[in-house]
Amino acid sequence: MKPWVERPREEAHLLNPAFCSVTIAAACAGYSEPHSESLPFVLSFLVLPVVLHKSTRESLPRTSRTSIPAWLQEHPEARIGFHERLMALRPFTREALRYGLASDWFCVGDLGGIRCVAPDASLTGAIRIGGEVSDCVSRARFLGKWFAIAASTETTLALWGIRP
Repeated sequence: MKPWVERPREEAHLLNPAFCSVTIAAACAGYSEPHSESLPFVLSFLVLPVVLHKSTRESLPRTSRTSIPAWLQEHPEARIGFHERLMALRPFTREALRYGLASDWFCVGDLGGIRCVAPDASLTGAIRIGGEVSDCVSRARFLGKWFAIAASTETTLALWGIRP
């Protein structure tokens, strides 16, 4: 990764570790809602490629009653370029995970999953900012909840065209 002073302004604003960390923390919070479990570490790498890609984020279902396989079948365009986005955003996800751990936004659980430890009011505050920031954070929370009720982690990865 480039040092901060060498990053393009747009990249520094959109992909700053604080914003990306809050987004991943929201996904962790959403994942723990149905079953009080930690977000599997590998699924944290899917969060940014889904929610930062505007057309994918905007096409996500509004309720978790729509299954991931059914949604992906209706929206095959979501997988186009997904692997490339995931690989391009991987360093930013790692940076966000380090930042979130250092800032006590989340912690690593016993089984290696990521659990949100930030106060819920902090995540709500990020959602109140408005605009795309709000949309990214709220859709990340939905995505976490959606992943939690889906099949296994391996199946979720396979549905998105990712092999562990």
